[in-house]
Amino acid sequence: MKHYLITILTIFTCNLVSAQKQDNGNYTIEMELAPLGSEPLKINSIRLRKFTSDNTALRLSTFIGGKRTPSINSAGGVDLKSVSSNVDFSIRPGIEKHFDGTSKLSPYIGTELFLGLGSTNQSSESVWGSNQIMTTKTKSRTSSAGLNVVCGADYYFSDKIYLGIEMGYGFLRDGKGSNSTKYTNPSDPSMTDLKTKGNSTNLNWGPNYQGTIRLGFCIK
Repeated sequence: MKHYLITILTIFTCNLVSAQKQDNGNYTIEMELAPLGSEPLKINSIRLRKFTSDNTALRLSTFIGGKRTPSINSAGGVDLKSVSSNVDFSIRPGIEKHFDGTSKLSPYIGTELFLGLGSTNQSSESVWGSNQIMTTKTKSRTSSAGLNVVCGADYYFSDKIYLGIEMGYGFLRDGKGSNSTKYTNPSDPSMTDLKTKGNSTNLNWGPNYQGTIRLGFCIK
């Protein structure tokens, strides 16, 4: 057992000594590490970087995900179906300027845009009138846009493998969004389809930080 520990420590020490930072033409990919959280490893987005020089990088973070939950409820011997679903999408292009730091530490500053879209759908059946099945579908759409100035650092504890932290200052504007309701087979003529837009927008600004440690590596 001692021999294994000595071997592991030797390899780790050699990696620390020989660790190299990014070079022109490198691509990096990252995931997020939360050692004190309930999910130590998680991915809130995928971030790719391309170094156009030893100290300049283009970055792109993107996320797309959602959830679909179907269910069936019985009422008067009739099975009524309902489905709820949501989809979220965001993209954050940006640029970074890295500084010399140390042989293993690469501090940087940068900026990024934020564009986001969200969609929530709900479809439900109900008994209406003389055993008619009415379907009600509701949809809501949201959008957001922002700009963020960031600073952070990458620490290369092994050759082309690093841990990083990041914080910044920026603003985020949430759009008015839209909502719609559509009825199928209603017996009440007053139940007409509706479509409305939000009547306000939200603008938030201030400091922010990434609450997880970034774990990344060069793929080229």
